[in-house]
Amino acid sequence: MNFEQARKDLNARYSYKKDPVDRWNILKGDLAIEGDCADNVLTLIWLVCGRRMLRFWMSLITFKFVIWHCLSPKGVRHAVVWCRGYGWTDNSGRLMTRADLKAFGYKLKWPYLPPIVALKFLLLPLFKRGV
Repeated sequence: MNFEQARKDLNARYSYKKDPVDRWNILKGDLAIEGDCADNVLTLIWLVCGRRMLRFWMSLITFKFVIWHCLSPKGVRHAVVWCRGYGWTDNSGRLMTRADLKAFGYKLKWPYLPPIVALKFLLLPLFKRGV
């Protein structure tokens, strides 16, 4: 699935729901899905990569996609994604732009590099179970 198709598909099915705990999930399934901004970003990358884990990780390792921690225009902690060749996308306003996000009121803080993403995937389930 190309980037635009994946984005449109995800936007049509996605509803925002705040996580009580910061969990990073790929939202799977073909029906309506709900999650927070990090879940949206991960799911978008997953869809663009044809729902294949190896492609998903390769796209992060090669910086085809870069997930960024930022402050939204409302000052809330938020995750957005930059895609090489397409620009920035954000779930809250269904934003897609090649322009600098600062023009829209976002304050970029730091990128989630692949090792950080991997740690979140590996460690967060342990905290969920109370281990």
